Amino acid sequence: MTSTRARFRARGSAAVLALALGVTACAGGPGAANNATEGGVEAVYDNAAKIGDVSQLRPMSDFCGTKPVKVALADGTGDNAFRKTARAEFEDEAAKCPNITVLPYADGQNNPQKAISDIKALVAQGVEALVVFPDAGEALLPTLREAYKAGVQVVPWTANPGGKPGVDYTAFVGHNTVNDGVTWTRWMCESLGDKGGNVVFLGGTPGNTQSITEMVGIEKELKENSACANVKLLNEPGKPIDTNWNPAQMQKVVAGLLTKYPTIDGVITDSGDASLGGIRAFLQAGRPLPKWTANDNNGFACAWKENADKNPTFQTVTVSARTWIIRLALRKAVAAHQGIKNDEPEIINIPIFENTLDKTKLPKCDPDLPASAVLSSELTPEQLKQAYS
Repeated sequence: MTSTRARFRARGSAAVLALALGVTACAGGPGAANNATEGGVEAVYDNAAKIGDVSQLRPMSDFCGTKPVKVALADGTGDNAFRKTARAEFEDEAAKCPNITVLPYADGQNNPQKAISDIKALVAQGVEALVVFPDAGEALLPTLREAYKAGVQVVPWTANPGGKPGVDYTAFVGHNTVNDGVTWTRWMCESLGDKGGNVVFLGGTPGNTQSITEMVGIEKELKENSACANVKLLNEPGKPIDTNWNPAQMQKVVAGLLTKYPTIDGVITDSGDASLGGIRAFLQAGRPLPKWTANDNNGFACAWKENADKNPTFQTVTVSARTWIIRLALRKAVAAHQGIKNDEPEIINIPIFENTLDKTKLPKCDPDLPASAVLSSELTPEQLKQAYS
């Protein structure tokens, strides 16, 4: 094992450069979604044996085991509310096992080369159970594979890097992103009605498979649902519009789209936090707020409450931001290290969390929490406050 780890650490900068170039190819052009599908990414969300719901999840105490275990979280980027909340949930779940030691958090800063270096450094530090958000997509796969072959139980979550569980990493854990795309699009088409309209899909970091597979679901629903007959998606085929899941970047992107398109009737996005920037762009341009989908976010809920009366077209729907799925990823990694069978589902179907067209699911703005708070998380209000401090 020691020699394997040493060889892993010794890989040169040429391999890092090659992988960094690989993410550019993954992110570039309409073919990105097809590449993800060919790599087996979309197939993950068609495997009924791996899909389940929250009723099938189990407590961390079932998987702590008795052996000491070093765990770590390697993020592709950590500069948004989703990542900060998820990190807090990861650390909260790890604290439930007295035999767990948490190694320093790694933030790839949206730089594929740094993300690769972070994983190599954690392996050098002796990590045994590693949870990874692989923002760089399939370009990160060789590094995950090397860590796994070095004896680390590696569980990528939310963004699927491709590859095969048991060969390239321990397991992939996430939510059914294709289904999210279907859910958002179905709601959008039904809320726009027979008149239809122009819609854009705003994704996250370039080449990330979460947004790419959401796009698969969006395009599938647009094609198959007769209620979508008059809805036009302004994106290039198969290509999310990148925003890095960052409010400032989304504001810039949306400002550009508003200049380009005289009419935008709906925005489909997978980030309530970043959506605040997009909403600002509409308001600054003096354009009416359109129908909008997202993941739940306190600031997004507050923005709806603040602007809905003056913008009757501003209807919203959210699914849970599912930061709590990182707990499942940690349980899978620790259980594998301890040799304990974990039969929890690997892919979770996420239900609608808020819907302004349903009086029983109206958004709830909590003024005592930061705008970035993810209210569907499993953290207490005090833990949420600490996560953003």
